[in-house]
This record gives sequence, C-alpha cells and structure tokens, in this order.
Amino acid sequence: MAYMPATSKEDVYVRWGADAVGQPVQIAIVPPSAGEPGDADYRNATWVDDEASLLVGAGTDVPLAPGVYVIWSRVTIGSRRPVRRSGLLTVGTP
Repeated sequence: MAYMPATSKEDVYVRWGADAVGQPVQIAIVPPSAGEPGDADYRNATWVDDEASLLVGAGTDVPLAPGVYVIWSRVTIGSRRPVRRSGLLTVGTP
C-alpha cells in the first residue's frame, strides 16, 4: 500500500507494459466502498515510459481527503477497454 501525505501534490503511476503505451489511458481513485468506478470517476492520464501517470492531491483536479483509496486504470485499445485494479493508496495518517 502506498502512502501520501494529505498536503502532497504528486503523480500516481500504474505500470501497463509496452503494448499499451501511446493508447488513451485513464486513472480513477475511489474509496473502497465505491466498488468499481464509473466513467465519471476516471481522469485522463499520460504515459511516462510504460506507466500511466496522473497528478493528484492538494491543488489538483483530484484532491484527496485523508483516507484509503483504490487506484483503478483503464486503456482503450480499439474496441477493447481493459480495466485493472491497480493498488491501494493511503492519504493522510498511515
């Protein structure tokens, strides 16, 4: 489980592999109680090598209150859209 202070502004990374690089990619960060995220929960991410990257935290489009979150990611490849549950993120007190 990754940890991030509540006052932090930093990138979250999700590794996909070389086959996905260059395709449209999105990341969603939701509380575990939300289950699988809906379309409105996803934000466009960018590629850094073979990892999807999204800036989150204080002062971003994805501010995170203290708590535990599930990181999800998805890539659109033609008519396919694989979705991955990509890990947990604790914000604030670990």
